[in-house]
Amino acid sequence: MAIPNPERELQRLQKLVSRGLPSCLVIMGRSDFFRQEAFDLAFAAAPDDVEIRSVSGERETDGREIDDLRGGTLFSRGTVLAVRRGEAWLKQHGDLLVASLPKIAERSALILEVKKLDRRTKLAKNLLANGESCEFRDLYSEPYDRSRSPLEAELVGWLVGRSKAMSCPLSAEAAFLVVSSVGIKPAELLDEVERIGARVGRVRGPLTAEEVRGSLTCSFESNPFEFAEAVLDHNRKGATRALVAMYSRGTQGRDGARIDQGGLFPFITSWLYQCLVQLHEGRLLLDRGVPARDVPAKLGVRTFVDRFVAQLRTNSEAHLRRGLTLLLQCHRELRSSGEDPEYLLLKFLGRYLQEEAA
Repeated sequence: MAIPNPERELQRLQKLVSRGLPSCLVIMGRSDFFRQEAFDLAFAAAPDDVEIRSVSGERETDGREIDDLRGGTLFSRGTVLAVRRGEAWLKQHGDLLVASLPKIAERSALILEVKKLDRRTKLAKNLLANGESCEFRDLYSEPYDRSRSPLEAELVGWLVGRSKAMSCPLSAEAAFLVVSSVGIKPAELLDEVERIGARVGRVRGPLTAEEVRGSLTCSFESNPFEFAEAVLDHNRKGATRALVAMYSRGTQGRDGARIDQGGLFPFITSWLYQCLVQLHEGRLLLDRGVPARDVPAKLGVRTFVDRFVAQLRTNSEAHLRRGLTLLLQCHRELRSSGEDPEYLLLKFLGRYLQEEAA
C-alpha cells in the first residue's frame, strides 16, 4: 500500500486526536520533519488531567514508565507516555510493552515515534493491532510523471499551501524558485519563507518569482540556476557574484545534499550547457518563423515561460552557438591545463559576455 502524502496524513492525524488520543499511537516514516510535526500534534492533544511522561528513546530507562500506562496515579486520572526516537527503547523494553499493551487504562495512552518499524515482528504487529499508526515519507520534489511541469511537484504545492498559512503567499513559480535555491528540506524552506515574509511585509496576492528573487537569503547565497540565468540575461555582475558565492560558500544539489568543491565545475557547466542548448534550439525555431509564444511549448518548457521568451529574443543564434563552443573549450582547458576551475569559469564569462561584434 502506497504511503499517502504527508500533509494529508497530518490532517488525518489532526482529526483522529481531536476525538481523543488512541491507547497506542505509532508515528513512523522516513521524514524527520513530518514525524516531529506529528509527534508535537499528538503530544499537544493530551488531556489536561493526565500525567505526562516524556522519554527520549536514546537514553536507558528501567521500564517503569510502561507500568504507569495501566492506570491513574495519585494526582491524575491517567498517564500519557510519549517516547521520541524510540528504536533503542523498543529493543530494551519490547517484551514488557507487548504484555502491557492490552492493559493500557482508558485515559492513558502511548505515543511512540520511530523512523522504522518492522511489521513482520510480533512487537510491531501488537503495536499496530492495539491502536493507530501514521507513516510519513518525504515529499516528492519532482512530479511522478516526469513529462509534467515541475510546478506540479508535491513539494512545490506543499510550500504554496504552507506559505499561505504563514501570511506570505507564494505563487507556484515563486515556490519552485525557493525550492531550486534552498533545497528540499521542509524546515529550511519554511525558514526561508519566514525570512522572505519579514522582508516584503504584508502582501495581497501570491508573490511572483521576480518579487521573491530579490528577497532570497539562503545561506549558500547562489546556485547554478541563478548563474545560468545571469549568463543568459547578459548580466556579468550577477553571473560573477553567483559564481564566486558558490565557490566561497558552497551550494546544494537538487536532492539537498551539499556539493563538494570537486563537483562544482561539472554541476555548474552541466546546467548551463542544458540551458544554452535548449535556448539555441528555441532560437533556431524562432528564426524559422515560429512565433515566440509557441516556442516554449514545442521545447517542453513549462516553467518561467516569460523569462525563457525574453532570453530567446535577446540572444542571437550565433551568440548562443558561440557560448556552447566557449563552454566546451572551458572543459578542454580544465583537462589539459589543470587550471583552477573557478578561474576558468570566470574566463569563460569574460569571453562570452563581451559584445557580440567583438
